[in-house]
Amino acid sequence: MGPMRGVLIAAVLFAACSDEAPLETPDKEVCLTRRDGARYCIDVYEASRRDSTKTSQGDDVTSPPRSLEALMPWTQITWAAAKSACEGKGKRLCERDEWIDACDGVVGEPGQKYNYGEETMPELCNTEGTAAEPGGTKSTCKSTTGVFDQSGNVWEWSGNTAPAARGGGWTSNVFHECKSGDDRVIFAPTDTENELGFRCCRDSI
Repeated sequence: MGPMRGVLIAAVLFAACSDEAPLETPDKEVCLTRRDGARYCIDVYEASRRDSTKTSQGDDVTSPPRSLEALMPWTQITWAAAKSACEGKGKRLCERDEWIDACDGVVGEPGQKYNYGEETMPELCNTEGTAAEPGGTKSTCKSTTGVFDQSGNVWEWSGNTAPAARGGGWTSNVFHECKSGDDRVIFAPTDTENELGFRCCRDSI
């Protein structure tokens, strides 16, 4: 058996035995129109550490984040660290209107109250749980733009000059609206909580 064949077999065996996504798998994102008419892309899933799996957040806090299904979200991170992590892969934190429009499904006002609709149905998302879930676990927690978990699971840092945590977490059976964070200060920029993560955006070329 040649060396290349051995490498391929080893890779297949690793994929079969591991719940970690292959490192070369590209991020999942959707590209939308901003309120000013420009285009931007937002990650479909909350940011995860490079070595995250469906059962563990991982330990790698220096490599750029990923946006893939079935990975545990990256939490315990300050706003500045989240901003830096997105910038480390040529992205940035989502701005207020970008984040909200991706969640409520409408460019500008009005839009849905929650990512799943107008009526409160907290069971559709991870808003009455005991811990964060891997991205995309609840297929019903998806906006019409195709973005998952903007209501519940973990709060998400947003804003590159004006920090705000949005979307609620797994204990936010009431406060998981698309506009959460606008009218009340939930976290200080230096907070690191196990219910506080982030999501990345980028300008579309």
